[in-house]
Amino acid sequence: MPYKLLNDKKTFANINSENPTVCFLHGWGRSSQDFYLISQSYDYINFDLPGFGKSQEPETSMNPKEYAEYINQFIPNSVETVVGHSFGGRVAVHLSGLRNFEKLILIGVPLIKKQTSSGKLSMLNFYKSLNRFGILSNDKIEKIKKKKGSYDYRNSQGIMRENLVKAVNDDLSQELENIKSKVHLIWGSEDKEVPIDIAKEANKKIKKSNLHILEGQGHNPLNSSYVEIVNIINT
Repeated sequence: MPYKLLNDKKTFANINSENPTVCFLHGWGRSSQDFYLISQSYDYINFDLPGFGKSQEPETSMNPKEYAEYINQFIPNSVETVVGHSFGGRVAVHLSGLRNFEKLILIGVPLIKKQTSSGKLSMLNFYKSLNRFGILSNDKIEKIKKKKGSYDYRNSQGIMRENLVKAVNDDLSQELENIKSKVHLIWGSEDKEVPIDIAKEANKKIKKSNLHILEGQGHNPLNSSYVEIVNIINT
């Protein structure tokens, strides 16, 4: 189905119904196409989040909560279930604080901030200290970040890099305890980006949650395990 340009004239979404019941939110650096196979089973609205796919970048940087507040205006009241993968799952959790949904489906979502090792933290602070004292230039710091940073960090810039930093620092530990929706946590057993331990910890914090482990799957099982995911969404 063709993309629809929403009322802000910046954001696109696939919508196959006037009264969609499921909303899909993709991961960082991805697009609504990730959910193509899964979405065919539903009346849906499937976003290209701002800055991804066909949607324009936001004019100012946004954290996941601000993404949720922005996207919320376009989600019809008929939506009962929100499905979020990775970054989209962060947005989904914040959306649940804005309105009540029947279900949240969170797939490989970095719900709890991983602690940075003391060695990495002290080295980063060391470089920043050198920069503050004028020993290392801004350009040199940027080169270090590009070399040492994650794939997503190296491949983003400007406002989107600011958004990524805000997302990485978004710890949802407290928000998880306030979720009223039924929650299905779906994790690949071989997820290296968001380890299964995070899913297990989140499962303890969320009052009404179930953890489903997809054996042999990694961080993005949306195509390879779409049948299993549809079955879970339907429970």
